[in-house]
Amino acid sequence: MLGEQKERQRRMAPDARREAILDAAQSLFMARGFEAVTIADVLEAADISKGGLYHHFAAKDDLLAGIVTRMAERGLDAAENARAETTGDALMRLNAFIHGFARWKSDNIAGMRLFADVLAQPGNDILHRRVLDATTAAVMPVLQTIIEEGAREGTFDVAEPALTAELVVGLAHGRRKVAGRAIGVARDEGLGAACALFEARLKAEGTICDRLLGLPPGSVVLQGPGDTRRVLAEFARAATDAPTGRADAAEDEMNRRCVAAGK
Repeated sequence: MLGEQKERQRRMAPDARREAILDAAQSLFMARGFEAVTIADVLEAADISKGGLYHHFAAKDDLLAGIVTRMAERGLDAAENARAETTGDALMRLNAFIHGFARWKSDNIAGMRLFADVLAQPGNDILHRRVLDATTAAVMPVLQTIIEEGAREGTFDVAEPALTAELVVGLAHGRRKVAGRAIGVARDEGLGAACALFEARLKAEGTICDRLLGLPPGSVVLQGPGDTRRVLAEFARAATDAPTGRADAAEDEMNRRCVAAGK
């Protein structure tokens, strides 16, 4: 049986082998946290030789970058599907794209713990940069295309679509720092306060996007409050390593406070 498995590994196409390695690494990172997993753990879980792994990934950071890129691509596929199913002007398609991406993240909440794990670790600036670069490379071309479409049809009034897309993505990257602060607020003041902090950031960011695109206030809606609560609760759960029962109770309390506050 073991021999048959190893034979299948040898016959596996390079792309399929790379996916199998990422699957194994992602499962380990999600279960134990990025810092706790070693290359040896990944080799054992993927049932692959060290040379086979290093053919695709030179270091553990490369594994995380590969996982993040793959997650971004899958999120983009979901966002693109939402945009394709939406009729109307470019603003409606843009909001559908944004909400499709947000909904995918919310529906794949366990995978988002990887981001929380990285955010929670001090001294990971280089790794942060790699994660952001991987996400930017996936998102930028699609967002630029949407903005160009909107400019051609007269929905958006922009000076330069590529630069506008760059600024919008930059705002989203800055949001990650706010998420880090919100995790601390959740720990010290409760998840309701953290929810309010993050929602305020989203509202301000949406206002800036409206101005960049030449739209009336309130046109761009970056994320639904339900999605915000679920993602932020998972980040806080990962950072505090709360037992499941406590974390679920904390999320319920955050939902109650946010609803009471009109979020």
